[in-house]
Amino acid sequence: MGRVCRNGFVVQTVWLVILLLLVQGCTSKSGPAYLEMKGLNQDEQEIVQLINKRMQYLHEGNAEEYMKLFAPNSPITGMPTYQLKAVKLHTPIHIQEQKKAYQVLLLADDMLNNDDFFTSQYVFIKGKESDSKWLIYDID
Repeated sequence: MGRVCRNGFVVQTVWLVILLLLVQGCTSKSGPAYLEMKGLNQDEQEIVQLINKRMQYLHEGNAEEYMKLFAPNSPITGMPTYQLKAVKLHTPIHIQEQKKAYQVLLLADDMLNNDDFFTSQYVFIKGKESDSKWLIYDID
């Protein structure tokens, strides 16, 4: 009789572990859906990579790395509390040459983890110096 009870306890424990694993799998958050970089030139890839890193750092809650994506003179001063599930660009990336820098304005739908979305205007800048890199200037 004692043996049957012990086996029953083992079976119950195994089922409990399986149930907990299933519940954890159902409630765990998957990472963001990153933008593809196939077919893009180097500048376009760098801009898409900034958007992808933004989603990644928001997902990870990594404020220090998040702020490194922004230009030093950006009006952005901190990381928002939401996480992005995906970003969908409205238009192709078009680089505009200015006097002292290159600029890109992009409209995009930012999809939140709860499937709500809002349209954002991303502003990217890159200086004309040879060692300049693309940075996010602003997101409205």
